[in-house]
Amino acid sequence: MKIFTNLNELIKRLYTERKLLHVLFQARLRFDFSYDEAVELVDNEKNLRLLINYGVIRQEGNLIELEEIYQHFFEEVLRLNEDITSSAVKENLQILKDNIDFYLKERNHPEAQGKYVGKIMRSLRNIATQASTKTIELKRVINDTFRQERNYEIKRVKLENYFATLESISLLIRQTERLLDERREPIEVLTTDDRITRLILDVRIQFKDIFHSLIELEHTIRDYLNQIDAHNRLVKHIRKLKYLKDQLTWEQTTNVCEILDRCSHPVLESTTYYTTKVSLSYLRNLDGAIEIIDEVRKNISRLRYLKNTPVIPLKESELNAVCIIEDFVDTNAVANAFFASSQDLYTFVINYPYVQPQQKERKVEYYLEIVQNHYSNLLVTDEWRQDGNVEYPLIYNLL
Repeated sequence: MKIFTNLNELIKRLYTERKLLHVLFQARLRFDFSYDEAVELVDNEKNLRLLINYGVIRQEGNLIELEEIYQHFFEEVLRLNEDITSSAVKENLQILKDNIDFYLKERNHPEAQGKYVGKIMRSLRNIATQASTKTIELKRVINDTFRQERNYEIKRVKLENYFATLESISLLIRQTERLLDERREPIEVLTTDDRITRLILDVRIQFKDIFHSLIELEHTIRDYLNQIDAHNRLVKHIRKLKYLKDQLTWEQTTNVCEILDRCSHPVLESTTYYTTKVSLSYLRNLDGAIEIIDEVRKNISRLRYLKNTPVIPLKESELNAVCIIEDFVDTNAVANAFFASSQDLYTFVINYPYVQPQQKERKVEYYLEIVQNHYSNLLVTDEWRQDGNVEYPLIYNLL
């Protein structure tokens, strides 16, 4: 792989293909950006090959994506990366610790000591900015995950993973404050530059505000997780109630009628319609009253004509009852019944009380259709069973 020999060459190449880099960065989470799509965004294919050869873009088969180092750089500059890894925490703390130690060892050489003042201040500002930025970004990501993620299982896992990010930010702050406490007395005794002291005070105040935000975010995540659990319990109860309703047993086996009698929600109330009659004085004083009255007269005449139109009687052949029996099985209804049971899916489908007798091969087809349509709500285990010439895994209700 080639490398850029100087900064001007790198900046020039990035600026020339800025349109492609912009689109690639926006599509960094798609993982399906094709080579042909990229060719349309550059002046010629040679420029695209140069970016690949210089390691700006990675190509895997017909798919391409932005190299990790450039993607990470853009995310850091634009403050779009909410992750703080343990390695980043150790690296920032080690840099700060080394610069403080070097600063203290140069106490007899003020000129040499001065160059470490800027490094210490830069490290402290970097840690405070990083912790603040990640906290703000994490709040946005948490809310977006709860509102936009449609799969409740994935939503729950993502929210639980954000606890680790909260802990990393908290760890960065705690270890930084511990380091400052350990070096507080030597800094106060040996330094003649009060810029470090003032900056440490400002950073501690900023850390205090960040800690309050982290506590609030932790409460937010736990509240979202409780809402997800409540939704899952509600869905499970609704499915069970629908199964009992389909079996025509819900009125006798549940207290749904009693609950509905006590419920006075406006949705359950009948809709009342009110008619407004127009006064004669209003019609007399209205400029377009003649046209309105004429339109009403035509509508009344049309209704009278429809009432007087004779109805064509049915023929004798049309009165004969013809029964058509369709051998159709609603697999969604079977799936809902399964979610209200505790059996494994194959056993439930085989023993389900179908309206019409079904062959075993057809039941296996229903089993496969349910697995395909409701896979996200199923728990597929590693245990397998044998039923004649059919070998199947044990699958249970995930909810």
